[in-house]
Amino acid sequence: MVSEKILDFYKKTSVYTDLGLYEVLLNNKDYLEIVRKIENIKFITDGKWDWEHGLGHYKRVAEYVKRILSQLGANQRLIDLGMVSALLHDIGLIKGDKKDHALESSVLSIKFMKDMDITDQEKEMLCQAILDHSKGSSIQSLVGLALVLADKLDVTYHRTQNSSIQDQMNKEIQKIKQVDIEITRTDLIVAYKTINNFNVSVLNNWNKALTIPEKCAEYLGKRFIFIINDKEIDYRNFLKLDN
Repeated sequence: MVSEKILDFYKKTSVYTDLGLYEVLLNNKDYLEIVRKIENIKFITDGKWDWEHGLGHYKRVAEYVKRILSQLGANQRLIDLGMVSALLHDIGLIKGDKKDHALESSVLSIKFMKDMDITDQEKEMLCQAILDHSKGSSIQSLVGLALVLADKLDVTYHRTQNSSIQDQMNKEIQKIKQVDIEITRTDLIVAYKTINNFNVSVLNNWNKALTIPEKCAEYLGKRFIFIINDKEIDYRNFLKLDN
């Protein structure tokens, strides 16, 4: 029989004791090693800008997921699961490029879920959310909605300030200092705080920053409102969309 003294020792020292799933993953050495390697890779897509895809991005997305799910009335368990999906959503980049990275991330994430107290149904939900996080073409849960939306909200200066390509797109993104999300009974509101000379039309180069929130609002049966520096913007007047 294990003595009470030994049990107390493990309770005090084990990273798996009294920690949420999110904290457990952040203490996983194998996970952190993969993230470290990803942070040393430059991801240049089609000769364009490369954005930050490291732990800073994952944590910011996790905080957005927490904020979104909290506003949607989710319980703590679902919020914790959502934050885990944020930490795992880009780990497929370890292969060295962005092609099919959502699929790769979904597959690789299973390795880390095996060590967590997660049911098979929860694993399936997380894998689907990660698989769909890039385009949001198959939202099947609140976690899936929160992840794809949160990923597109992380469009502040953090993402491009260390980019190896400082083109107009990346320089304009650095003028976005804060992005907030508010979900009310009728509206989904995304609000940017920017330097005053921010050229919003640059988002044509990454229109998912607006089309994904619009899609999520539609999924929730709400109106999408886009605000820059406290002023509502009719983004369809300047955004070139396929539909």
